[in-house]
Amino acid sequence: MEGELGTYFRPEPGEALQLRRQWLDAEDKPLDEDWRPAARTPAGTYRLDLADRPPRAVKLRYQLSRDYGTHNGPVADSYESDGGGDFWSVLALAGRDALELDLAALPPAGKPARLEWRGEPPDQRAVRIFRDTWGPRSTALQRSMTAPDGKVREPTPAQRAALAALAAEARADADAAADDDTRMLLRLAYLDVFPVLHDPAHAREQADWILARVDPLDPRLGLLSSVPFHLGRVLETADESFAARAEVWLGHAADHPHAELALTALHYLLARADARGLDDRVAALYARVREPRFADNFNAEFIARQFDPDRPIQRGKPFPDFEFPALAAGAPPVTGAARRGRPYFIEFWATWCGPCVAGMPELHAAYAAVNDLQAGPGEDALHELGPAARPNIEFVFVSLDAKPGDVEAFRAQQWTMPWTHAIVRPDDLADVWGRFGFMGIPMGVLVDEAGTVVALSSDLRDDELVPTLRQAARATPAAAIPARTAAGRP
Repeated sequence: MEGELGTYFRPEPGEALQLRRQWLDAEDKPLDEDWRPAARTPAGTYRLDLADRPPRAVKLRYQLSRDYGTHNGPVADSYESDGGGDFWSVLALAGRDALELDLAALPPAGKPARLEWRGEPPDQRAVRIFRDTWGPRSTALQRSMTAPDGKVREPTPAQRAALAALAAEARADADAAADDDTRMLLRLAYLDVFPVLHDPAHAREQADWILARVDPLDPRLGLLSSVPFHLGRVLETADESFAARAEVWLGHAADHPHAELALTALHYLLARADARGLDDRVAALYARVREPRFADNFNAEFIARQFDPDRPIQRGKPFPDFEFPALAAGAPPVTGAARRGRPYFIEFWATWCGPCVAGMPELHAAYAAVNDLQAGPGEDALHELGPAARPNIEFVFVSLDAKPGDVEAFRAQQWTMPWTHAIVRPDDLADVWGRFGFMGIPMGVLVDEAGTVVALSSDLRDDELVPTLRQAARATPAAAIPARTAAGRP
């Protein structure tokens, strides 16, 4: 194989460039982690003083952070994977008192990768050509749904129609393959290129086809990561007959030699067992996640945050106490103590998080339903939803955005989110991620009036959201629900 790496699509950072820093000791063990802005200099570079390093720090690992995620920086002695698909830039600190980054010296943004393969098997070649043909076109359409600052917009009806038409064309290409085996692989590649496009009926049809036609131990599945993901999505709302067949398939896939595929299968099996309260099965499946072959694997650590017996957030256990700055300047902090005696739904989110933004219609509809608000017909009415005077369930949204103004602009221009808002200061991000034990957003938790965790994100989406919230509201005495003390947006 020969090729050239591509470059990230990136917006201009403006007057400051946010950096994620991790200080390492002589044994490469992390000492501390924080987020700091590098200020723009008159020369157009970005400079960050490093005098605040811990005394035992000998190396710095850093990433550039923008609203669409993190990635490595241009100055480094070496690069290390962060375990999540991106890289750290690593620098020795000896003789270095500052970090200065010249983004103008970087290759042009958005340059596509180039790969040339030699001697590859015909079936893998067919999959690669299919992806090379349809992947860039799908990505370009999805990028048209992205604002210049990197935030995901909601697709317009025209964009949805264009993506559906492209998917139909790609599906026809897959079905036109010369033999059954290649046709199967290309249909799986199609699910990779268009992973979240289909309506529930179509998704179920594809899942039934996978169970009937695809060997869960086929070694080529390591190249087709969406297969267990697709089954898992359907499994969330499937009937027991499908669920039983899917669990058998995923049980075999958990033995797949490809670590990521095996872990994805185990993840869905764990979620299924946990939702049914099968504690012994959860323990047995979790023991498999901790097997030596998954040591130091990012996805294994991700699963541990959800199923480790000692994890900080669990159903039936107290939700960790918290105090976050309010989004509104000058407003009192948002605290857990102030919410004792009434139920609330807390969600960690960000405006740059695609799934967070995609969930806004559902969340606004749920807020209206559980708090007896009349939103009016159509989604436009939900965009302009106002606050409940006496919410039966308080919504508390904690933003991980680097700038509070991003949240304020989002609420003014896209969704009102007429509930309580707090922010996490950049310096506190590492502590929050560790203390609350999550590795991705959105993460929602329903907490009852006693401060106990009632439900987690998996119970708070789709058809389960409103019934779960209403059940918590019914369990709360009316006298425990205070009236709002201020009008307008919180």
